[in-house]
Amino acid sequence: MSIEESNLRCTVCEREAEHVVVYAGRFVSQIRCTGCGAVTRLDVSEAYLPDLRRRISSKPRRLLWRLRRAPGELASSLPRSTLSKPVRMAEEFRTVWRSRRGG
Repeated sequence: MSIEESNLRCTVCEREAEHVVVYAGRFVSQIRCTGCGAVTRLDVSEAYLPDLRRRISSKPRRLLWRLRRAPGELASSLPRSTLSKPVRMAEEFRTVWRSRRGG
């Protein structure tokens, strides 16, 4: 899960305002207007699982590419990212689940 900020036109208050955009994997799952607080949730569950399968199956190839490009960087970041990955995946699943059930 990642969170970005962007200036968008709100569909509720119809003002251009900063919005917090929440991604589950590669998909926008939630948009919140910081002006009026309106939250738009997008059900990404149908597209998420096939994308997750692709991400998992391509991981060895991406790690090999990183190893060839910058072995020292990979060696220093791998322990931390390996330990934090379960937490990040749980947050991503929770985001997808919330978008699916609308709350």
